[in-house]
Amino acid sequence: MKYMKKLVSTMVIILLFIQCNSDKNNIIIKNNIGTINKNTSIEELDNLFKNDSVLKIPNDSDFIREYKVFKVGGKHLLTIKPEYRNDSLKSISSIKIYSEIYKTEKEISTASTFKDVLDNYSISKIEPSFSSAIVFIDEINATIALDKKDLRIDEFDMNKISKDQIPDMAKIQYITLWFD
Repeated sequence: MKYMKKLVSTMVIILLFIQCNSDKNNIIIKNNIGTINKNTSIEELDNLFKNDSVLKIPNDSDFIREYKVFKVGGKHLLTIKPEYRNDSLKSISSIKIYSEIYKTEKEISTASTFKDVLDNYSISKIEPSFSSAIVFIDEINATIALDKKDLRIDEFDMNKISKDQIPDMAKIQYITLWFD
């Protein structure tokens, strides 16, 4: 019986360690998403996502505009935009986050709502795009896209959007983390 309790305790500790470690790989903070930071080179992506699929767009060119990362099974996780300097790939400019497995330290993810964002972050501004409202969060150097259909705003309406026009339950389309 004593041996069984020790075994169960050890298993719980191991599972907690694994859980905490995997969460660390999915945390969004300023200039970081998991193990990717502003110093990560584009050449490292295949190794960082060796268990996933990295699609280069366009795939038949030396000048890649973006890298899309898909989980095995086809779920779109991230779109990574390279920053070009002197005609060679150097670093990452931005990452669009589509999967809810990536979360900020305050638990905001693509599964969150506008109210969740409001309750946890200061919004510096909101700008319209053709199909989205783009919410700026300076604290983590990120933007959050909200579908205009959820806001009951015409798709091509480029008029100013205020916080009051956005329903609390508006869903996040994607989060863009900007690297400076």
